[in-house]
Amino acid sequence: MMHSTIRNVLVLFFSTIAATGLRAGSPSVDDVGDAGSFGNNAIFLGAESGFVTLQTDPCPSPTPGPSPSTNPANGDQCFQITDTSVTTPFDAENSARINLPKDSAKTIIYPVLNFFYDYNMNNTTGAPAQARFQFTANITIVSSVLNDPSCIDPNTSAPCAGKLTFQFAPNRVFDDRHLDTGEHAQVRLTLTRAGNAGISKAGLIGQGIPSGLVDKLFHNPMTLQLNVVGTAKNVDFANVTDNMRLFGDH
Repeated sequence: MMHSTIRNVLVLFFSTIAATGLRAGSPSVDDVGDAGSFGNNAIFLGAESGFVTLQTDPCPSPTPGPSPSTNPANGDQCFQITDTSVTTPFDAENSARINLPKDSAKTIIYPVLNFFYDYNMNNTTGAPAQARFQFTANITIVSSVLNDPSCIDPNTSAPCAGKLTFQFAPNRVFDDRHLDTGEHAQVRLTLTRAGNAGISKAGLIGQGIPSGLVDKLFHNPMTLQLNVVGTAKNVDFANVTDNMRLFGDH
């Protein structure tokens, strides 16, 4: 009799758990944050690298310039520093790119970026001076879907015109320092950044992109290009190797 009672209690207990689980369904945003990708399998979506050089010597010819419409990427870009005492800007657009076929990811594209960089600060002005080396990195999605008039870039409030750019802070290197007369400093570091939120359907919709357009974007081929933009002053050499690996869910 006792065994039968225990058995009946256990059956009732597990039946209640099963019923509760069925009623609960999938976890919510409050539960896990990114409910859309919860439980999906992670997949590799490729990896590419680019190389950016700043130097006082003339750059080798031909030197590729930014041209995001070309394929493959401008993987080796050189910028000449003609006068170290003034600020030299550089814009290595489309330094690395990955072309994704349609339906590559279900709800999220997750970038992992790392940068190997070194630079040489050198004060040759004949007086104390300020030196600076800085760069930021961003990712641009290029897709014909983004030509839709309903796509408004949340960063500019202008039509997307075929592309959206994402800044994954703190993808920023910033070194601003005082150098005495004739002083120099050499720096070599590595920066790694994993985009916590990634590029997700939920995030795009939250920024005002229509949900139907977001679904269409993920259902079609797209290109992700990595861009490196910065400035240098009282720097006579710099080198940045930028690396982008993408993951997705399926």
